[in-house]
Amino acid sequence: MLKGRSLMNIYQLAEEGLGYRETARLTGHSRNTVRKYLRDGVKYGNTSRKSRGSKLDPYKDTVSELVESGLTSTPAIMERIVPLGYSGLETTLRNFIRSIRPPRSVQVAVRRYETKPGEQLQFDWGILPFVNKDGKNANLPCFVATLSYSRRRYIRFADSMDIYGLITCVIEAFRYFGGLTNAVLRDHMKTVVIGAIQKGGWNYNQQFLDLCRYLGVSIRLCQPRRAQTKGKVERSIRYVKENFWPGREFENLVDVNTQAIAWCKDRDQIRHATTGMKPIDMFLKHEAVTLREMPSIEELEPFMTRERKVSHDGFVSFGGTFYGVPFRYAGSVVTALPKDGSLIVYGKDNEVIAIHELKFKSRETVYLLHQYAKMTAETARIEPLGRAFEVPAMDIEKRPLEAYVEVM
Repeated sequence: MLKGRSLMNIYQLAEEGLGYRETARLTGHSRNTVRKYLRDGVKYGNTSRKSRGSKLDPYKDTVSELVESGLTSTPAIMERIVPLGYSGLETTLRNFIRSIRPPRSVQVAVRRYETKPGEQLQFDWGILPFVNKDGKNANLPCFVATLSYSRRRYIRFADSMDIYGLITCVIEAFRYFGGLTNAVLRDHMKTVVIGAIQKGGWNYNQQFLDLCRYLGVSIRLCQPRRAQTKGKVERSIRYVKENFWPGREFENLVDVNTQAIAWCKDRDQIRHATTGMKPIDMFLKHEAVTLREMPSIEELEPFMTRERKVSHDGFVSFGGTFYGVPFRYAGSVVTALPKDGSLIVYGKDNEVIAIHELKFKSRETVYLLHQYAKMTAETARIEPLGRAFEVPAMDIEKRPLEAYVEVM
């Protein structure tokens, strides 16, 4: 018969929500013994005692809010509540999450495909919802790249998902990993492939093709309507949505990208369930030496630079936001370059005419300091109006008809 501390341990674990199997494993008793004392209601010392509650009780509301926001990963929630003071078991937390989270849909099994070190970079876009400073629902594009061999991740929140936004994110991903892979794997998005050609093959987006040719990186496409071909990055996008994003707070685009890089570096230190190794260890041991050297960022800036026409009131559109430039450039064509969280606008001869902090609020207008300074009626005219000319009437001599007959 159990008594003393042994019996107290069984009841304490049961009060924390553990089942027969887990209680038996932690106490060293058989499941039948644990079941006997818990099911038959045998009390320690034949006396009743008041339930002490679970260590998780003060944090259940916080956990429920995280689960409602989409965060269902037990280790991720553990990271959130331990700093708040939770000192209980992860198993207790897992059992509680399992009891409140919605059921998961059944997934179809797929065949895994492994690549060699430095062979392939998979990337894709994800759309993540957030509540902006005005309390309105909005979406933010998230670029996710994964090295197929080591499983290292890179995520970047972008100002747009157009070809320039894609090129910028691909370049920054290679810079983050410290070199180039032999190929990139992508599905049939319009910024990569426009369509098929009659003789077989694919018609690629010329700007993206030019970048890959310059870098010496080949383009590989997934099978149509077969996202599992790039399953590593698909899983990474889901991991970002379930682990990184729910409950995240940020001030601007620079802030959220800074948090994203820190999060990626933390994930590098966690043992991967498939490979059995930490991504950073696999990368440093096998993959880092296989990556090829890439050009400097200054050499690649022309691929990220975009032409924009200045509106009549002195603004350029970039990523859904309007940025101000000096009024004298109204109606002209300028170039814009997103760099280090800022938007740099160049005029003629690569002269910097404006620098703005990148925004992600659609339809927002950002003025330039002294944008309309020294503006007058004459200087505000974009180009002179076309003019007509009045000429004096020509005096034509009148002659009688006989004079012409005499000449003939």
